[in-house]
Amino acid sequence: MELTTPLKYSQRDISVFQSLTEIPYITFPTRLERMLLVVCISGHISAYVDMESRTVGPNDILVLRPGHMITKCSTDENFSGFFITATQEKINQLLPSLRYVVPYSLFFYDNPIIHITDEELESLTLIYSMLSKQLSSAPRPYHNMALGAMCEVLFFNTLGIYASRLKTSVHKSRKEDLLIKFIQILEDNFRTERSVTFYADKLCVTPKHLSAVLKEISEKTAGEWIDLRVILEAKLLLRSTGLNVQEISTQLNFANQSFFGKYFKHLTGMSPRDYRAKLSDI
Repeated sequence: MELTTPLKYSQRDISVFQSLTEIPYITFPTRLERMLLVVCISGHISAYVDMESRTVGPNDILVLRPGHMITKCSTDENFSGFFITATQEKINQLLPSLRYVVPYSLFFYDNPIIHITDEELESLTLIYSMLSKQLSSAPRPYHNMALGAMCEVLFFNTLGIYASRLKTSVHKSRKEDLLIKFIQILEDNFRTERSVTFYADKLCVTPKHLSAVLKEISEKTAGEWIDLRVILEAKLLLRSTGLNVQEISTQLNFANQSFFGKYFKHLTGMSPRDYRAKLSDI
């Protein structure tokens, strides 16, 4: 299954591209400011995402939230597929309940790639083909509105397949609801708060209960989630900014550079300076 019709549809909030080079606001290295969905039909994409090597192959979907760091990215000569970008504002506007889905993509920081069935891939390529046909047709009343609607359908169908791979449904239990709320609070406060007690108090539960529930349904305790998010941000700042280690430690609310360095090394196995130096080898 290949895409024979070139396509590039770009609007302010949601855009679809058939080639990496067509995306005007992504040059590598980059820290994503939009959600990025990649659907691979054939061939491969090679990328460094958050300093980890990733390969996207046939029948794979890659979903990345704003904030991910992509150091390098390239497609081979056999690649066929498409790229969808969307602003967080547009997502919130179109589907407010998606706030329950987006935090779950934290689960995929370790593996943001999922494999889909031929049937699922066929449904996405069908929508893509309809969008391509609409784009190449002669303009008529509501032409742009139709394009925008098709683009949104493609985006949400792709994201829906991705979300369906979660091992539990988003609204299935109170425990899952607690996890969702925890991650939302974590996203707002991880730069200044690393205490499990702080998050437990916000959620009106005990620290012990919070960690037990999170461990049960996500295989990570509250403390491990906090550390994961702080370290990811520290890595992104080390890679994508010119801030020195002291400035980064201040941004992340560490008492001093020494404490930040020990924290970073304990969780990554190397100092912040060694980590930054390693980047030049990639």
